[in-house]
Amino acid sequence: MDKSDQITMRDHNQRLVLQALFNAKETSRAQLAVDLKLHKSTISSIYRDLDKLEFIEDLGEGVTTETGGRKAKMIRFNRNYGYVMSFDMGRHHLRMALVRLSGEVIYQSSDAVNEMSVKEVLALMSQHVQDNKHKKHGTKEGLMGIAVGIHGVVDNNDVLYSPFFDYSQVDVVAQLEKVGGVSVTLENEANAAAVYIRDYHDYLSTDYYDSLVALNIHYGIGAGIIIQGQLYRGMEGRAGEVGRSIVAMTNDKPVRAEDLYSEDAMLERLAKLTGQPVANREAFVTFANQKSEVVTHLLDDWVTGIAQLAYNIIQTAAPQVLFIHSRFIAEMPELLGRVIVAYQQMNSTNESEILFANRSVYEATLLGGAAIMTRKILDLEQLDLKFGH
Repeated sequence: MDKSDQITMRDHNQRLVLQALFNAKETSRAQLAVDLKLHKSTISSIYRDLDKLEFIEDLGEGVTTETGGRKAKMIRFNRNYGYVMSFDMGRHHLRMALVRLSGEVIYQSSDAVNEMSVKEVLALMSQHVQDNKHKKHGTKEGLMGIAVGIHGVVDNNDVLYSPFFDYSQVDVVAQLEKVGGVSVTLENEANAAAVYIRDYHDYLSTDYYDSLVALNIHYGIGAGIIIQGQLYRGMEGRAGEVGRSIVAMTNDKPVRAEDLYSEDAMLERLAKLTGQPVANREAFVTFANQKSEVVTHLLDDWVTGIAQLAYNIIQTAAPQVLFIHSRFIAEMPELLGRVIVAYQQMNSTNESEILFANRSVYEATLLGGAAIMTRKILDLEQLDLKFGH
C-alpha cells in the first residue's frame, strides 16, 4: 500500500471512530476495536489525534470486567465541543435555535416577520448571529456554522425559487458568513425536516426507517425524501415540490395542491366563504371548533386532498413511511385519523405507513438544518449519525 492509500485508509478509519463515538452513549477504546474490527493500535493512534482536538469526552471508569480485569475508561463524543445556529426562514415567522453538534438544543426563539421584506428578515438574522457569535454557551469552540431552512428550491447554496421572498435581492450566505465568520449552508425546509426524522429517529416505532418522506404542510406544501438513508434532492434540488402538483384545471389554468390545501390557501378559502377575515391559523381553528357547516365542508375537502397527495407520493416513491408535518393536525388531532381512513379507501397497493411527527412539527426544519451543518463540520455527511440522544 503506497503512502496516499495509507492516508486515505487512515482518514476512513478516523471517520468510523468519530461516528462510533458520536453515536455511543458511552464506549471504550477496547469496545471500539471490537465494534469496528480495527486493531487496538489503530484505535489508540486515532484516539490520541481526536483527543488532542478535544473531540473526546472522558466519562470515567466503567464497571469491572467479569474476569476481574482493569476497568475500562469510558468515552464518547464531546457534547460540549461546539454549536451551530439554525434558522427556519418562513413567510410569517423566523425561528432560530442554537444546537450543540451532538444535537441538544441550547436555546430557541421565534420572531414574527409578517409584512417584512427579505432584506429586513436577513437583517434580523444577522442580528441574532451578531448577538451570539462571541458567546461559547458552555462549549469549547462556540459557534461553528449556520444553517438556514428556505421555503423554496435550493441548489448548491443558491435559492432558485421561493413563493414568499425574492432572494435575488440578497445574498444570504455571503451576508451571514461575513457577520458570523463561519460557514453557512442553505437547505429546503422540507428536506431539513426529512433529515431531522432520519437523524433524530423521532418516531415511536422501534423500526429503523431508511426510506421515508416528510410531507410539510405549512404556508406552502413540500416533501423531503430520504432513499436508502440519503437525502434525495433531484435535478437542481427540485425533488419534492409536491405542492406544485396539478390537481385540476380551471379556465385552462392549472390549480395546484398548495393553491387549495396549504395553510395560507385554507385561510383565504375560509375568508372568501364566510365573508370574514381569517387572520391566522388560530382564527381558523376557532372557526373549526364552532362546527359551522362551512368549515366542516372545507376541512372535508382538505382531508380528501391531503389523502390524495399522500396516495400519489406513496405510489411514486414507495417509502417505508410518510410523515406528515402539519400544524392543522397538531391543533386538530382528529384530522390525522380522517386522512388515514380516506387514504385507505383509495386501495393503495403499498404497505407504507402514514404517521404524524407531532413532537417535531415546529422544530423539524431547525434541527434538521443543524444536523446537516454538523455533518459538514465533522466531515461525516454520508454516515449514519444519531443526534440528540
